[in-house]
Amino acid sequence: MNGREPFLHYGFWLLALLWLPAAVAATAAVRFAGGPLAGADFGPALLSLAPVAFCGLPLALACRRLWRLGYRRGAWAAGAGLGAATAAAALPAGLLGPLAIAVAAVLLSLPAWIAALLPGRRG
Repeated sequence: MNGREPFLHYGFWLLALLWLPAAVAATAAVRFAGGPLAGADFGPALLSLAPVAFCGLPLALACRRLWRLGYRRGAWAAGAGLGAATAAAALPAGLLGPLAIAVAAVLLSLPAWIAALLPGRRG
């Protein structure tokens, strides 16, 4: 292994686990900025996002598969587009609980998985 491979490996897992909680927190901060919760302590709220970290894995793994198949632009496009849709759907789904966020994340990652699995079956 050269000096860069461990960083890329662990960097992927760090990004894969943290992108959805960060997006949900950023969306909530923008949505509720200047409201009655503007000066509130968000420590416990950020800890409640821990189960959401694993909900971002289906899309991240699908994009990683697209990347490894050679569809680098498609992986970035799927990650950006479906990631934004997942983050937008995760905030209202969060009102129903972490299970609803997981279901929304899996359903919204299905197009990336279909795109990642179809080329493998043809060739």
